Amino acid sequence: MGLIVAEELARGVRKATRGFWRRRAASHPHGLVLMYHRIAEPSADPWELAVSPGNFAAQLDVLRHSGAVRLLSEMTEALGRPSAPRRQIAVTFDDGYRDNLASALPVLEAAGIEATVFVSSGFTGSESRFWWDTLVQIFLETPHLPRRMDISFGGRRCTWSLGQSPGRFRRRRLLRSVWKELVRLDPAEIDSAVQSLADWAGVSRSANPEDRAMNHDELRHLARSGQIEIGGHTLTHAALTLVPPAVATREIADGRAALRDWTGQKVESFAYPFGMHDTAAAGLVRDAGFKRSCTVTPGIATSATDPFRIPRLHVKNWPADEFEQQILSFVGR
Repeated sequence: MGLIVAEELARGVRKATRGFWRRRAASHPHGLVLMYHRIAEPSADPWELAVSPGNFAAQLDVLRHSGAVRLLSEMTEALGRPSAPRRQIAVTFDDGYRDNLASALPVLEAAGIEATVFVSSGFTGSESRFWWDTLVQIFLETPHLPRRMDISFGGRRCTWSLGQSPGRFRRRRLLRSVWKELVRLDPAEIDSAVQSLADWAGVSRSANPEDRAMNHDELRHLARSGQIEIGGHTLTHAALTLVPPAVATREIADGRAALRDWTGQKVESFAYPFGMHDTAAAGLVRDAGFKRSCTVTPGIATSATDPFRIPRLHVKNWPADEFEQQILSFVGR
């Protein structure tokens, strides 16, 4: 009963929040930023990061009659002008998956819609999965796992008992527990711990071409398509509020420098990995030369929005009608 009450309260809060944004949209020029990650159909997607190519095409068709669809940089700059359109929409992608080029770009080109792709540059050219995808591979896609897990996370030893045949619920709970241990670590410690986990489970970290990050040639191809604005997303997707300030500074600045060198673009937009940010993190992003940054907090942007705390709507694998309803729940008709 307690869980049911909590879920009802959460739904009530979401409804009230969206009502606030609809009222705000009715009286102010505004922008809605959409957050995508992958255009793919993975066998397991516990974080709901993937949208199928078919649903993505249908969603873009909805966007064409939902508002002026612009690049994130164009949208934020226009919001401060007296002649700003009543509604603008920006499409963004996080991380730098190869399917952004192979699957998303052709659909974007066919629809005539531009997008911003935030790239964690340290993964560019890697043959391994992103570390969070390796966790999914281990805990949700590996049929048989050892009954006991004893792994060091940044020098702290953690032990879990899985039992003889853990069900999907227990596997998902373990996945989230391990993720929480990893996300607070230094990037090198994350890599070491994930390798230990892969060895424990007997899996390879090598990614299939469709599951890996873009390589350098692919990233340059995407940047030169004329359809894509490249943005920063740190070097290794570091949680900026959990790592030391010196690490956060290096992650932000070096990530931007690498992307500028590879693509020739200015790279002036940023997205906080995992959405984790605070005043200090926003200051570091500003000091690194970025002009704007995105969170994962749902909402709309107006001329009064802090350019370093731009809200976004996390887009899931919704068919066209549900996608349209999700947009209208924030901005109204």
